[in-house]
Amino acid sequence: MSSPSPKQVRGALLVWTGLFLAGAGLRVLDAGHPVDGGVRESWRECDYAAVARNFFREGMNILLPRIDWRGEGPGFAEMEFPALPWTMAALDKVFGYGEARGRWLMVAASLLTLIAFFALARSVLPPFGALAASAVFVLNPLAVRVSNALQPESLMLFFYVFAAYAFLRWLENESRTWYALALVSTAMVVLVKIPAIHIGILFLALLLWKKGAAALARPRVWLFGIGALVPGALWYLHAHRLWLVYGNSLGVSNEFHWFGLDLLIRPGAFIKLLINLAKMEVGLVWTPVGVAAVAAALIALRKRPAVRLGLFWLAALLCYYFVTIRTTGDTWAAYYHVVSVPAAALLIGTAAAALLSWLRRTRPGVVPGLRIAIVALGLTAILGFEGIMVLRDLHPTWSQGVYECALSFKPLIPEGALILCSGGVSKDETGKPVAYNASYMFFWLDRKGFNIPSDLYSLDAVESYVRRGARFFVLEKESLRDSPKFADEMKSRASLLAECPKAYLFRF
Repeated sequence: MSSPSPKQVRGALLVWTGLFLAGAGLRVLDAGHPVDGGVRESWRECDYAAVARNFFREGMNILLPRIDWRGEGPGFAEMEFPALPWTMAALDKVFGYGEARGRWLMVAASLLTLIAFFALARSVLPPFGALAASAVFVLNPLAVRVSNALQPESLMLFFYVFAAYAFLRWLENESRTWYALALVSTAMVVLVKIPAIHIGILFLALLLWKKGAAALARPRVWLFGIGALVPGALWYLHAHRLWLVYGNSLGVSNEFHWFGLDLLIRPGAFIKLLINLAKMEVGLVWTPVGVAAVAAALIALRKRPAVRLGLFWLAALLCYYFVTIRTTGDTWAAYYHVVSVPAAALLIGTAAAALLSWLRRTRPGVVPGLRIAIVALGLTAILGFEGIMVLRDLHPTWSQGVYECALSFKPLIPEGALILCSGGVSKDETGKPVAYNASYMFFWLDRKGFNIPSDLYSLDAVESYVRRGARFFVLEKESLRDSPKFADEMKSRASLLAECPKAYLFRF
């Protein structure tokens, strides 16, 4: 095969540069947006912004992240390794407080992710397939959504994709450099977001495929596993101790995530979770046309290396989603599915390349432009669907009303006063515990205090928080759907200090 001409090299470089710039342009949209009523994930982003602000104000010990819904305690909380909020606080110490600064850190991570995915796609797919896969990845609505969110997903996705690329490179050439890079990036992905530990299933499958079962006896393989897991294990043991001592967790130990036999006894709940999971995967990851294309590719091309990689990745993802289905099958947890995006993009790219190859082989009389048009039609359907979903996500406003209420209530609450705020439900429909702590009102009011689960509203429950120091109660009207008389009961117990379209403010 002849080497590409300089003109072809320049043309390819131009195409890849254009694709990167398109991805960068999408990822900087809303990057300067403050943490207000326009956030996409109000609970998660306000928690991370609050942890950063508390590092900035209360101490920079990275081992002791603090939340706002701390009650009367110091607020130390169990969470992922707080790399993002700590770095935000460190920059705040240098440049002054700026809550949106963390978004630019995540944008930087997302741009590195684009480069890592481009490299991965080019290493396992033919040129057209790599280009198609990369275009799908660039425009994926979940990848765009997390790219500038104040959440760990963007940083996790970079280490996740780069770890897969580095591990493949190490399997190919046994390079010490790629071994070290794969080990470090895998350790980081576990630290940043523990559910990403399922990447180990992918690595085990790739190792057995490329090197055989004998590779499991190699000391270097065992060293890799230990080195990748130890930093995360040490952090999560420490973080779990914070939960045991202080009772605060960002959804790790205070929620039941796992599949259980009770779901088989309650098939309605299980089917609902499966349907939710499928909707999120099809709507935000694969797209309807992408599902059809990949299904055809898996059947026709199952022995090709890129398809094998995709199948192993899918197996790892299915294990992850099944084991944690109580979380990953819930409608609020869409961002947990961002780990599906690399596998989906690679498999869609494989399908696109295979279709083009099939058209060339079986339709010799068809002019090249028409062949490209046939493939382009399918890709356009996929990319167009993704584009619509990206546009739907821009400039969200669903929290705007609650945010405006917080702004109107803030001057009425003295600094340092403990508040009580509405939270989510404390149990799911199967009776398992749910993380009900809602962070946004605390962050927007810049106050500390307690959350009360919305399914446990009662005057006695409120009185227990008053005895612990709560002096104001922000009661959200939407949380009253199952307790329509509770607001009137509160009016008989406390003074109604203010009311807005979304909430009441009571004073005890």
